Amino acid sequence: MKINKCLCVLVVLALFVFSCSEEESYIAEELSTDESLIPDQYIVVLKEKSFPSGRTNEPTFTDRAEKLKYSEEVASRVSKQLSSFYDENRINRSQIKAEFTSLYSGFVAKLSDEELSILQNDPRVDFIEQDRMVKLDVEVEAVYTEDELKAATSGSRTQAQTTTCAINNASGFGIGSNKQTFIWIVDTGIDLDHPDLNVQLNFSRSFADSSPDDSNGHGTHVAGIAAAINNSIGVVGVSAGAPVVAVDVLGSGSAPTSQIISGMNYIASNDIPGDVVNMSLGPNSRTGCSSASAYRTALASLNDQSFIALAAGNSSDDASFYDPACQNLTRVYTVASMTCSGQFSSFSNFGSPVDWIATGSSVTSTYLNGGYATLSGTSMASPVVAGIMHDRNAAPTSCGSVSFSGTSYSIACR
Repeated sequence: MKINKCLCVLVVLALFVFSCSEEESYIAEELSTDESLIPDQYIVVLKEKSFPSGRTNEPTFTDRAEKLKYSEEVASRVSKQLSSFYDENRINRSQIKAEFTSLYSGFVAKLSDEELSILQNDPRVDFIEQDRMVKLDVEVEAVYTEDELKAATSGSRTQAQTTTCAINNASGFGIGSNKQTFIWIVDTGIDLDHPDLNVQLNFSRSFADSSPDDSNGHGTHVAGIAAAINNSIGVVGVSAGAPVVAVDVLGSGSAPTSQIISGMNYIASNDIPGDVVNMSLGPNSRTGCSSASAYRTALASLNDQSFIALAAGNSSDDASFYDPACQNLTRVYTVASMTCSGQFSSFSNFGSPVDWIATGSSVTSTYLNGGYATLSGTSMASPVVAGIMHDRNAAPTSCGSVSFSGTSYSIACR
């Protein structure tokens, strides 16, 4: 079989992409000058027709226990198929870092040039992508205890708690505590015993370290914007009191793409219709954007059940060059950031992939050790949209717009 290679070369700010037929296997290669690429580590995505995953013809589940049972049965089947695949292609199992069975069938592995060449010539391989490191890029402006928060925000408190402009600019908060659907926070974990969050401990998992308990603060902050409880303390989220799940893929703040995909695969094993996934993460340098990438394939699978909110990125650049923010898919929404007063945030990415804009500048939310903090980034804008979608069980409505460089961006509201 003739094998096409797609060469995706990132040179300074120029991106050249040569298209591939959907029926041909290829590997996305980039120059070694991209320091985020992990040497000899690859994400291998297999064709659905050869290795049906959990998402292939998946029934509709409303009971998570039944969904998990189904997912475990599929995982067992796919794992056996993958084991045979490794043997056929002479891949040592010690080189396998992770397997994917629910989003799609595939794996991540350390591969020699010879092993890589063998896989390139296997017609059951959809595509191969070199793994890369992702690092959080966010500004922490202030950290508070509950008492310090009271003193700092005494002029903007209602019912003994803070309602930030991020929530007010989204048409206020709704009640999420009476819903069975989850908001999955794909991030650094969540402060599991934070008194202002409704964390689902039984579903929370870490793919980065030994615990989904947040050691960075970013994931806890994101969770609070989406879903902090409407009570007498701290802050309130857009879908107040919504069940949030910590999917720790970033640990202290960085991780391989494959580790993030593992977290998404876990969600696909447990989600039900109406769930929401927030992904306030992404590369802080240009990666390029392909119609065949590990992120896109995962998102296209996950959105079958769940709504997904993506941060646009904080490089003051066109989001079209940053994966996964660049991906335009149904029920997947890329979010740019505006200020409290409705101006486009100076750090925010922009461009055609952006679906919505929400307040991401100087947002106060939950933080480590039961505390609170003010952070800025599109990471803060994305969970506004996640909370809206959880509250509405639908995409946001528009309540105005923000113009930037000749383009108008719709403000996301409940």
